[in-house]
Amino acid sequence: MHIRVQNCNNVWASNLIIRAPGDSPNTDGFHVTHSQNVFITNNIIGTGDDCISIVSGSKNIRATDIICGPGHGISIGSLGQDKSEAQVNRATLKGSTNGVRIKTWQVN
Repeated sequence: MHIRVQNCNNVWASNLIIRAPGDSPNTDGFHVTHSQNVFITNNIIGTGDDCISIVSGSKNIRATDIICGPGHGISIGSLGQDKSEAQVNRATLKGSTNGVRIKTWQVN
């Protein structure tokens, strides 16, 4: 992972360029877990894995004006568990294997 945001509150990450070869494994650009109020804006991310991965326990995560590729796209996982929530706006994906993947938990 290039940048891991874990157990954080009020994070702004903007105007960054993150690059790794398209065939490099486990090179997430941003990995966000158990954090809240994280704003990832105006970034160029090209990796061999997810440009952005957002996982369990994360709330009010916003990714805006992202250029992603190469990579696996943007993955939002484990939503619904611990009332997690995330939002992606204005993302351009070029040469990514996926678009935006959303993985959810069934909530009773």
